[in-house]
Amino acid sequence: MADRGMGGSTVKKVAALAAVLLGSLVVAAPAASAAPQQSAVGDFGGCLASQREGDLLLMIDESGSLQVSDPEAARVSAANYLLEQLSSFGGSAGVALDVSVAGFSDDFTVHAPWTRLDGGSLPALQDEVDRFRSRTNGVDTDYWAALDGARGALADRSSTAANRCQAVAWFSDGKLDFTTRDAEKPYAPGVSLGTDAGVQQIIAAARESICRPAGIADQLRSSGIVTFAVGLAAGPAQAGDFDLMRSIATGEPAAGQACGNRTSPRPGDFYLAQNIDDLLFAFDAFSSPGQAPLENETGVCVGQVCEEAQHRFVLDNSIGSVTVLGFADADGLVPTLVSPDGAELAMPRDNAPRSLNVDGVGVDYRWLSARSVSFTMRQPASANPGQWQGMWALVFVDPDGSDPAARSKSNIHISGNLFPAWLGQDVTAIHSGEKTSAIQLGIVDSDRREIDPSDLLGSAYLSVSLVDSARVAHELASRIPKNGIDEPIELDLTSVPPGEATLRLALEVTTADARTASGTVIAPGTQLAPQYVDVPLTVAPPVGYPTLPNRIDFGTVEGSGRFPVEIPVGGPGCVWLDSAEPIRIDAVPDGVGDVALVNPAATSAERCLAVEEGAQGALTVELDVPEAGNGSLNGSVRMMMAPAGELDRAMPVDVPFTAELQKPLDSGRFLLAFLLTLFLGIAIPLALLYVLKWRASRIPAETLKAQRFSVTIADGAVLRDGVPFTLRDGDLTEIVRNLDKPARLLTADGVKLEATTGLSPVGTGYVRVKAGGLLGSSGAKPDHDPRTGEARLPLAVHNNWVILHDPAGPADHASLLLLVGAGSNPVRLIEDLNRRAPGAFARLRERVGSDDTATPGTGAPDGRPAPQSSFDPFGAPTSPPAPTFGAPPAFGGSSGFGAAPHRGSSSSAAPAAQPFDPFRPPGA
Repeated sequence: MADRGMGGSTVKKVAALAAVLLGSLVVAAPAASAAPQQSAVGDFGGCLASQREGDLLLMIDESGSLQVSDPEAARVSAANYLLEQLSSFGGSAGVALDVSVAGFSDDFTVHAPWTRLDGGSLPALQDEVDRFRSRTNGVDTDYWAALDGARGALADRSSTAANRCQAVAWFSDGKLDFTTRDAEKPYAPGVSLGTDAGVQQIIAAARESICRPAGIADQLRSSGIVTFAVGLAAGPAQAGDFDLMRSIATGEPAAGQACGNRTSPRPGDFYLAQNIDDLLFAFDAFSSPGQAPLENETGVCVGQVCEEAQHRFVLDNSIGSVTVLGFADADGLVPTLVSPDGAELAMPRDNAPRSLNVDGVGVDYRWLSARSVSFTMRQPASANPGQWQGMWALVFVDPDGSDPAARSKSNIHISGNLFPAWLGQDVTAIHSGEKTSAIQLGIVDSDRREIDPSDLLGSAYLSVSLVDSARVAHELASRIPKNGIDEPIELDLTSVPPGEATLRLALEVTTADARTASGTVIAPGTQLAPQYVDVPLTVAPPVGYPTLPNRIDFGTVEGSGRFPVEIPVGGPGCVWLDSAEPIRIDAVPDGVGDVALVNPAATSAERCLAVEEGAQGALTVELDVPEAGNGSLNGSVRMMMAPAGELDRAMPVDVPFTAELQKPLDSGRFLLAFLLTLFLGIAIPLALLYVLKWRASRIPAETLKAQRFSVTIADGAVLRDGVPFTLRDGDLTEIVRNLDKPARLLTADGVKLEATTGLSPVGTGYVRVKAGGLLGSSGAKPDHDPRTGEARLPLAVHNNWVILHDPAGPADHASLLLLVGAGSNPVRLIEDLNRRAPGAFARLRERVGSDDTATPGTGAPDGRPAPQSSFDPFGAPTSPPAPTFGAPPAFGGSSGFGAAPHRGSSSSAAPAAQPFDPFRPPGA
């Protein structure tokens, strides 16, 4: 909360929340006509289990009231526990999770860039979180700044890959509030914070911008970002102060007021906390997304281990590890682990982590607070059945009987890391209105190795459902027992419309019963929470209809006006824009006005775009943006399609579209502000921004292969020696030098790649492709620099292509530069090149001789770039580059009915992707 009148207690309640949060991770999907109402944590887990990679933004309040509400920085201890558990989860479940750490108060600040979370990066991330112990001097609790900053940070990540799993963990100790002072906010121009009345106006403006239909809350939700919000109700804060935060996270109305329109699927979860133990359980709730813990609550034993107060769980050899978070509401109690053979392992309180052993099973434990303990046990590599398999129990023992009425609770995470799978998905066609040929289901481990269901000692059931583009769920198979999982099943899609869909696989496993040596059952097996895998797929139109991409991506749109994009259409058939049906807007920034999608040509059946069988066409659609704005634009447009010569069989298809809107840099105002800043003697912060951006503007240190090819572009095709371009044996063998560390200047087969910052002190830098005397265009967006005519690439140049053309040479000749990351599959890159490069070359030719395109600098006689003589302080450096976080994204895209779009590309659709495999390792 804003730093106004602080008084209070210590943070108190997040633990129970975490238990609730994790417990709600996985809920069975209903098989009726409405979308499954699983918890947001469960949806995030199902996505991670499918995609096997994702992003989590950890966003922590920095307001001054934390000095009173959380003086011992319990939020820091709990957040670091979360990172530790997520790291362990990623390693065991085979999930690559990238984490960034940010803070907010009167603005939003990223403190740790996106970093792959694993054992190597964990200490550095935890050190960054530790710095929040002293970050308690903020003057506001500005929800708007926090959410808009989170949206922007995650949008930058999602532009590199479709269907990316993303979430934000948001922690605050107070309501939306501001400190009275002489200042304004961007969402309330002209209103000063100098009076109490002004503060109230700005609070109302912030809430309106966040919660209006298609506002910031809907921008997050329609972009697929899940929100986990934790309110720290301590000090002066009351539970009611978090009504708005709860409504933003969950979509549930607060105090009779709704926040946003998009509430299904559930957009997020909210937890109210009051102390360190609650915080630990709250963080534990989403520490293993999709793998909900078993929650137990009971009493304690007095003097010695007893039967009635045990937290029991039964293991068999299919379980690899168990992690338990235990708590008792009294001091001095001793948690004790009881093995299947009855051996007892006491875990007395210790300030340091301890490693012990019981019946040959190693146990690592540590106390997280005076009353909470966490321990992990792993199946030994050569365990005897009696060592691991059987009934285990956690007991809290009151050694002196001083608190016999105490209560204890536990979250038990049992990790079998078994996942349901659709085997052979690569060769299965999915069409609306028909039944598929039999498909094969199965069970795999975290390494995608198939498991024989009969090897499981306990029971297992697999269910299949499909959520279509209208968020309607269709049950396809229910609780197939383990002895029938390997039997082929048929998918009935007769009532499923074409478009984006999600195939949800659910695996329910129960461990084997615990038995005596004679076979008598002493405890039933433990039923694990269902393991979900959400497979994104596209249901194609019926056979004989034309194909469209599953999404239209306009990339980054700067300013106002009309922005065209070509939608690829595969024949046979006819396609047109349904001008009678208004577009649906799910999210739009403030002040943009009435956005529209227009097509001047194909507006009716009579004027449709006809495409022959086996041919590819392009339907140009223009995004009409009346006023410039900053934020996400998401919605859908109604397209009509019909088989060739059968317009009476036309059917509608709602195609989603997306764009990232940006206001253009006002160069005059920027220069004036810059000079004024210098005049007032405070140019250092601005210079620091430039320096920081300059330091960050480097090509990532990842192995890169490059090769130039001489090609011709004719009849809409890229030709190599007269035939469509393909790679041959011996191609792409040369590795670009000097990428053992991040670089600002590289030479790739004679072409210079020069990292630059651009004019703005904010945002990300980019790479200029310098091939002296040659115009250029790339597969990125923007594809060239309009000032110089040179091709332009993102800093992560890997898995991109560049077309270079000599304006004075033959009109159909070009030089093609391929940039491929080591280990990447270039097949999709070549497909993207062959589909989009002819259009890029045609636009490049249109630039030849135009007045608004500068000619690149003169090159050497062979057409390769000549040495640059002028000094550029933000261009290629001579000093050693600083290390960067993470790795460049692998080239890829999502499948569509036809071709899938690639966010940020110069076309509406991404390269035709390989069929989706939820268990393919990232980058494979």
